[in-house]
Amino acid sequence: MEADIVSDAGAYVYLSPWVLLYTTVNATGPYDITHVKVDTASVLTNNIFSSANRGFGAPQACFAYESQLDELAKQLNMTPLEIRKKNYLHTEDALATGRVLEHAVETEATAEKALAALGEPSMAKEPHIKIGQGMASGMMSYGRMTFLHDTSRSYVSIEMDGSVTIRCGVQDIGCGQESSLASISSEILGVPMEDIRVFSGDTALTPIAGTTTATRQLYMSGNATLKEATEVKKNLLVKAGEMLEANIEDLELRDKKVYVKGSPAKTLPLDMVVKTCAADGIPLFNMAQFNAPFRELIDFKTGQGQVFPDFTFGTHAVEVSVDTKTGHVEVLKIVACYDVGQAINPLSVEGQLEGGALYGLGYGHIEEVIFDKGVNRTLTFAQYLIPTSMDAPDIQTFIFESGGGVGPFGAKGIGEPSCVSVAPAFANAVANAIGVRILNIPLTPEKILRALGKI
Repeated sequence: MEADIVSDAGAYVYLSPWVLLYTTVNATGPYDITHVKVDTASVLTNNIFSSANRGFGAPQACFAYESQLDELAKQLNMTPLEIRKKNYLHTEDALATGRVLEHAVETEATAEKALAALGEPSMAKEPHIKIGQGMASGMMSYGRMTFLHDTSRSYVSIEMDGSVTIRCGVQDIGCGQESSLASISSEILGVPMEDIRVFSGDTALTPIAGTTTATRQLYMSGNATLKEATEVKKNLLVKAGEMLEANIEDLELRDKKVYVKGSPAKTLPLDMVVKTCAADGIPLFNMAQFNAPFRELIDFKTGQGQVFPDFTFGTHAVEVSVDTKTGHVEVLKIVACYDVGQAINPLSVEGQLEGGALYGLGYGHIEEVIFDKGVNRTLTFAQYLIPTSMDAPDIQTFIFESGGGVGPFGAKGIGEPSCVSVAPAFANAVANAIGVRILNIPLTPEKILRALGKI
């Protein structure tokens, strides 16, 4: 997340979870990362192989660099926010890969909002109870890798009664993919959500939309739906302009009516315009394909190049209560603030932020796969613990809208990014409470007691 750790002579730059690079600073502009060396090692083990999970690598790296930042802040006698504000990426900054962040980067604003909402620490009820607060900021891509030539198709039509039909192969896995497509069409065509039907996932009825992975569906299928709804709108307004004797640019669609701006008395019911278009043979349906911008493969010798379309940035702030007698940690409050560009469906965004917070908390607090000589000993949810509704703390969400994404109306993806920075914020809060840094997660009671020297 952070570009560098500033000192008088140079800057430390994070390249991976465990690599800290020192480089010179260009005082007249962005930091000049001229020399980057990354050593990697592949090790064959007899552990069970792993695969992609929500965030696919971003939460792990975020835990490392956000833990490092808090430790550096202590050494430099700075607050966690102060050190981050000196090192946050901003729009037009370049990554070590040479990728320039041309779209909105509002991490600093999300951090200030999250910390302000967290407020002053709570009061401990007993001497052995310690209260701690922590924060962490994260970034994650949305959309598939740019060299994969990603595409998505969607179909939109207006029926004779003025209702809208959407057909798209998107698989809605409970994250609001269908409702987002309906919201986009509603905004463009002026038709209320209850008059929009979405057919999804059935290959006999819908055009191909690609996988529901990599936080790509709003970006891909959302842009495809926006493209086709806009084409349908153009045909509608041409005919409506003739009927109202008005210029197309003076017309607007809302509430299933066509209005002339500045002349509220001059309106037409949408279904009347639709029927007139049908009588004149004007098509009011369209299937469009959105092609993600294509980039060449990165340079494998130098590591330079662009891999992802864009990134989502945000911050979590956490307050915990730690019982130093038992090692038990109670999460008192989580604040989540992410820049989503434009909230297409605010309730869905809020749900993603809340779900992502609890999901990421499990990673930092209780979820652990235990191997014994390569044998998995956590085979059921009786051994592998996950957060339930009983573990859910107070979660406060803030939606920041920069309008600077590459999705429809400037939206950014939020499905996977919403869980990225929770675990390090939790770990930083525990470290703030007990005064000891635990370097591996989950932070179980046993690890906390061992860190306190009690076992």
